[in-house]
Amino acid sequence: MTMDWIIPLSFYLSGALAFNIDPVAWKYVSKPAAAGFGYKVVQNSPERLLISAPLEEYTQNRRGQVYQCLVRDSSCKPLSIQVPSHGINMSLGLSMTMNPESLNTMVCGPTIPRECKTITTYNGMCFEIYPILNVRQPVPSSLEECPGQTDIAFLLDGSGSVDGSDFVKMKTFVKDLIREFLGRDTKFAVAQYSTDCTIHFDLKTFDVMNWDDQVNRIRQQRGWTFTAASIQKVVQDVFSTSKGSRPKAKKILIVITDGESNDSEMLGKAASEAEAKNIIRFAIGVGGAFSKPSARNELQTIASSPPINHVFQVGSFQALGQIKNTLQNSIFPIEGSQTTGESIQMEMAQEGFSAAYVPAGGFQMGSVGAFQWRGAYQEYTGSTLNPTPQQSLNMEPDSYMGYSIAVARTQSRQFTILGAPRFKHTGRVVVLPSKDTDKPIEFSGQIGAYFGAEVCAMDVNKDSYSDLVLISAPMFTDRDREGRVYVCTISDRSGVACQLVAEMTLVGDAGQMGRFGTSLAPLPDLNMDGFNDLAVGAPLENDGQGSVYIFHGTRSGISKIKSQRISASDVQPGLKYFGLSISQTSLDMSSDSLPDLAVGSNGAVLLLRSRPIVTLTAQVSFNPAKIPTIQSDCSTPLSNIAKVCFTMTRQTTDSKDLQAEINYTLTLDVTRQAPNYRAYIGPKIREETKTIALRLQEQCFSHKFFIEACPEDSLNELSNELDFTFEGLPTSSGGLSPILSPQSPTTTYHPLGFEINCGADNNCIDNLKVDFNFTRSSEVRVGIDEVINVTVSVESREENSYNSHVILTYPAGLSFRKFIILQGRVECNSSDSDGNVMWGQSDCTIDKPIFKSNSKALFVISYGIDRNTKFGQMMEFTANASSGNTHSRESELFKVKEIGVKYSIYVVIKRNEDSTSYVNFTAGKNDLQKHVKQSFEVENYERGFNITVIIKVPVKLGDKDIWADPKGIQIQGCQRHKDEEPTATEFVDKLQKNHAVDCSVAKCGVFMCKSFIRNLDRNSYNITGNLSSGWIEQIGLESAQFNLVSSATVDYDRNQYIYYSSDSKNNPPIQKIETQVEVYPEVDFTKPVIGGVVGGLLLLALITAGLYKAGFFKSQLKQMMQDTSEDGPGADGEAASPE
Repeated sequence: MTMDWIIPLSFYLSGALAFNIDPVAWKYVSKPAAAGFGYKVVQNSPERLLISAPLEEYTQNRRGQVYQCLVRDSSCKPLSIQVPSHGINMSLGLSMTMNPESLNTMVCGPTIPRECKTITTYNGMCFEIYPILNVRQPVPSSLEECPGQTDIAFLLDGSGSVDGSDFVKMKTFVKDLIREFLGRDTKFAVAQYSTDCTIHFDLKTFDVMNWDDQVNRIRQQRGWTFTAASIQKVVQDVFSTSKGSRPKAKKILIVITDGESNDSEMLGKAASEAEAKNIIRFAIGVGGAFSKPSARNELQTIASSPPINHVFQVGSFQALGQIKNTLQNSIFPIEGSQTTGESIQMEMAQEGFSAAYVPAGGFQMGSVGAFQWRGAYQEYTGSTLNPTPQQSLNMEPDSYMGYSIAVARTQSRQFTILGAPRFKHTGRVVVLPSKDTDKPIEFSGQIGAYFGAEVCAMDVNKDSYSDLVLISAPMFTDRDREGRVYVCTISDRSGVACQLVAEMTLVGDAGQMGRFGTSLAPLPDLNMDGFNDLAVGAPLENDGQGSVYIFHGTRSGISKIKSQRISASDVQPGLKYFGLSISQTSLDMSSDSLPDLAVGSNGAVLLLRSRPIVTLTAQVSFNPAKIPTIQSDCSTPLSNIAKVCFTMTRQTTDSKDLQAEINYTLTLDVTRQAPNYRAYIGPKIREETKTIALRLQEQCFSHKFFIEACPEDSLNELSNELDFTFEGLPTSSGGLSPILSPQSPTTTYHPLGFEINCGADNNCIDNLKVDFNFTRSSEVRVGIDEVINVTVSVESREENSYNSHVILTYPAGLSFRKFIILQGRVECNSSDSDGNVMWGQSDCTIDKPIFKSNSKALFVISYGIDRNTKFGQMMEFTANASSGNTHSRESELFKVKEIGVKYSIYVVIKRNEDSTSYVNFTAGKNDLQKHVKQSFEVENYERGFNITVIIKVPVKLGDKDIWADPKGIQIQGCQRHKDEEPTATEFVDKLQKNHAVDCSVAKCGVFMCKSFIRNLDRNSYNITGNLSSGWIEQIGLESAQFNLVSSATVDYDRNQYIYYSSDSKNNPPIQKIETQVEVYPEVDFTKPVIGGVVGGLLLLALITAGLYKAGFFKSQLKQMMQDTSEDGPGADGEAASPE
């Protein structure tokens, strides 16, 4: 459930000022010598205050007093309260509350110490004070009993499965526990079990002086593990009076085992025997054996219930020390338990730390120290003298639940709201009793905020049922302030519902670190608006002087804006901690029928009176009541008389004779800037001021003024402003001055209109006709057109039309640019759509103030078009004419027209660089192939849309395929459609001239590529395949260059989109890719080879002849002959002549 925090503007403005609590102290009650005087205050009756001083030590061992203070003379004396002898140092008055129905007061002292043998306990008690100051007997009537004696027996596992060193560790663990419990009236026994059970020393033979040696002398027995039989022996032979067991002592058995027993079937019987003697049992399982379910079940059978509090498991004997503190803390609260074995956990309860009355009867006391400071509460009724403490599940130790308490009531449920400000060091609020749907209100924010320090249930709408629960966190620190109060709702169905966010909180002024929320008090309806109000104390503001804030209730909850901040320095000089406490009821103590507020501070209590509230009604009438418009003399101004009347009415129930001083100013024709106003009191003066004394009856005053003769504007009325200030005057008795209700406006407007001449019947009937068209536009092209022009015509066809208007509405996405007047007098003001409003609006006045009969106005309004707006397929405009007249039946006052909308798109188709630009073939060879790639890229530079890219690829020329596999040509993301036939039938002649192989001469494959393309998307389309040479021969050219031309264009929904182009046709582009195909004849090498051979031989002959002529061959032969001649005579002779 959420709350509406929107407060009317007039209320907000008044909230910035002081409202109806008189900040000056009416009564000042002080007792500086009484320590803590003013800590709590209760308005016990209209004549008396009860004020606590919980720190005052008035006799030895007596701390805390309650004073009764008479309002008439501010005198105080201690209230006689018969505190029992055991109620020492109880800090009486630390909490104090009042029953608003019976006017009984509950005062508590929660700090009563009691010295017991093992511990000092702290309890509390409360006293109920009747209106006649009789005091009821204390509740509770006696303190909790001291914790009693405790007998503890240890049963150790000495079986053979336990290692000798582990048995020593077990004995060390036992000695550590005994050492912790010595001195607490505790006796011990130690037994060992294996196959048999041996009692080494019992409760009688336990030696307080030499117990350490007794344990050290124990030797491990080894053997089997008969756990059940050993438990039975200890129950029978140790916990008996003959063996030293004390009848009133609490009995505890601690069993340590390392595994399953050999007599497990007897464990249940053994545990029952122990239960019959009220022996509380703890089972400690050591080692990995207890990972088995059967072993864990044995531990649970041995231990008392619930197992979660009485069963411990550790991984080894070395780890026993880890559970020592936990086991010790589990045993300690049991000291002093009842014979049933249930734990007494109220030793530190401090009952009465907080208290609250229950609407159905009885009262509740918060006990912050109960259950290891988890906290609890107790409810006392007429029949319940010793109620069971009520606690909350999952509350952690040291949470202080019961630090604050409140009781809330809805139509069918009663709730106890308890603050636990130290829960997890942040705070928690618990609602009891709870349903499954009720959850604790946890504060997950700032550590140390003390969330729940104060709680308060508040009936806002005066139906006797709680509407809100207020929770304070006085130590929550913001950057510039300290303290918050969270506002929660309450209902039968949802219980208490909180949203712990800043929007649902009350805060003090910025710059004040004042513990805002230290005290909370519901107040009666101070401002008489039908809703109760709230006071919040901030005692540390202004360097510890303190403040109190007032917040008004509203229909939907409580105002987040303060109505008043009462600072200690305004109340009384020298105050300290003002706002420390606030009375939970506000009685009339000043006999003026108005509630008074009692606020405590350090050493003093102050009574603040609420001031009477009045409303003030201001009226202005004129004589004559209308300004004449038929004037023959336009040089003489018209006179008029304004009669100003004030009526002050009492809003509160007081009976005083109230009076106030009113200072008012009457300003004529206030909406006109000087010097253009049409009315004046004197030359260049249009306002008059007067101060009057006002009582509780109507008072009137007259003011004469003049109206300009024949004013240009005789249609629009004069708006005359009456502005006044209010100051309440002190009454003759009590000196209390009234204050003006914030619902009374201090500025009012009073119109004075002109007479309207409408013939003998005095009924102005016009006949207006409005029409419009879209100037020279058949459609709106978003992204191309910058503006759309709307031409509007208005005609007045019968009697004069007064205050004529035309309101033109236009869709969001258009913005007003300008208007041009073609005929008449026209003024236009436009407000475009701001996101919350679907339509823009142009309001145009026509021939103001009078649109005369048979007149016409013509004008053009230009609207800018936002290129990013989605208008749909149609754009709607309306024109609505109106006037101050009655309209003729023939009037044509309304027109609605639509114009189609198209959205600009702009894509660019480009040839990719990796496209094949050139291939060649040899003429006459029809079986050649060359790989060709043609690639297009399509890029979108505008809005996203559904695009179809159409790609046409020449695939067949005549009866020859251009591609080796024409049917295998596919483009990824595209579907191939029916091939397109060429337009030219005689392609040979055309190609011999043009050389372009395109879809005009060749059959083309047509590919449709559909997709949604976003702004700045780039899509690529690749045509790949082997180009065949078979189609070239039919052209009849052995040498030529052809261009194989593929094309790409785009298609789209032309009813929705229009292509942006520089020309007016707005056609999409067609991009072509040309691959140059060159054909050349085959080369014949026979003649060049023969010619080369012959030429080579001739060249060789010429070279040889040249060498011969040069003597190259002769010189070589001659040299050889000479060499032979020189060698021949000797040698040859010898050889030839025989001897």
